[in-house]
Amino acid sequence: MKDGENIGYLAISENANDIRAAIEERKTFIIRTAIAVGIVILIFSFVLNRYFLKPIRNLVTYTKAIKEKNSKITNIEGLKIRNDELGLLSNSLDDMTLELQKRISQAENFSTDLVHEIRNPLASLKSASEILHDTNDINQRVKLINILSHDVQRIERLITDYSQMLKDEVALSKEKTKKLDIEPIIKSVVDDFNNIYKVKRGINISYKNDGQNKYFINGIENRIEQIIANLLDNAISFSEDNKDIIVKVSKLDGKKINIDILDEGQGFREKDTNKIFKRFYSNRPDKFGQHSGLGLNIVKNLVDLHNGSIKASNRTDKKGARMEVIFPMV
Repeated sequence: MKDGENIGYLAISENANDIRAAIEERKTFIIRTAIAVGIVILIFSFVLNRYFLKPIRNLVTYTKAIKEKNSKITNIEGLKIRNDELGLLSNSLDDMTLELQKRISQAENFSTDLVHEIRNPLASLKSASEILHDTNDINQRVKLINILSHDVQRIERLITDYSQMLKDEVALSKEKTKKLDIEPIIKSVVDDFNNIYKVKRGINISYKNDGQNKYFINGIENRIEQIIANLLDNAISFSEDNKDIIVKVSKLDGKKINIDILDEGQGFREKDTNKIFKRFYSNRPDKFGQHSGLGLNIVKNLVDLHNGSIKASNRTDKKGARMEVIFPMV
């Protein structure tokens, strides 16, 4: 264009082969990129399935097998050795399952034992009631009535203690341990028992320590009270009137807290004193209806909960029994 007039044209041309080459190059690049992305997706899918989805399916199968009480074996053992979150989850799930199975087994065994223990006094009740119905002897009737009373007390105590154990199991799952000084707790229980049995039976319960301050453990306060109360109740049941019971607290090697409860009763006739901590074991000279045979078993479970130990033996200085409880010291 010159002065508003068209005086000519300019033609620009390009070799078509160069255009085709550029197009083919772009097409090849896109195809290669698509193939590479597809390979990456396939590899990722394989890794995801092998290392994540398949283990999760194994865990789901494992939980279903537990729910359906199926003995089918799953590959959870292989998952437990992993060093990632799935390994932690597998270990936690397996531990939880074993704990639940253990609790179920304990509950079933306990229920079976309870039925057996109740059946014995029921049989005695039935026999005594039949004889009572047919006899006119006053002395024999009084004796049979005492038997009936003892059997009823034992059944009542069994049911009461069993119910308390169930409540304790529920409570223990919610309670948390904390650092506490057990000396004031023990003193409080000793004072409570003295107020009852010093007047009632002339039994004196004294508290002693080794002169050191603060006996700290990780524990649950009301459970420590329960341990001491059950052990004192056990000592009193074996003691005659106007006898002494000693509760002594001391430190062992600066690492443990030792609690000794010493009575002046009959001592243990058992050579293996560990059996007294078994469920429903009861070796009472009389008034057996007041005891279910669960008290020391409850104590043993509570001591174990606090990572402690309990041992029973006869006193070496005089006639009587010694109950020794040891807790780790904080």
